Amino acid sequence: MEAFFDKYGKALAATAFAALTALYAKSSGDGVVDPDEWVAIAIATASAVGVYVVPLAPRYRWTKTAVASLLAGLQVLATVILGGVHANEWLLIVIAIGQALGVAAAPATSDNGVTSRARPAPPAAPAG
Repeated sequence: MEAFFDKYGKALAATAFAALTALYAKSSGDGVVDPDEWVAIAIATASAVGVYVVPLAPRYRWTKTAVASLLAGLQVLATVILGGVHANEWLLIVIAIGQALGVAAAPATSDNGVTSRARPAPPAAPAG
């Protein structure tokens, strides 16, 4: 199971927060998912799919985090523009930021073998 999380951790984190966004949309307010909440679910789902699909590159190990962060910013922007921020919508903003931070913290390894973990330091130059 650990190897599975090491490979798909970022996608799993993004998916968990997308599910949390859907749960928020269903349980907040009147219990009916309104158009603003459908937009939030769509953005969170697009983030999860984007994090899964975008590969890590050797020089750009942050690509999955960039996708999640960009879409988290879009989520906050959409929340603010589509009706303003009400008291219960702060939770949606926190969930969006949590999705980006969760993706940043989780490990991942792309099919090309590139991992999100920090590269080992190069060997020290010989003294002399």
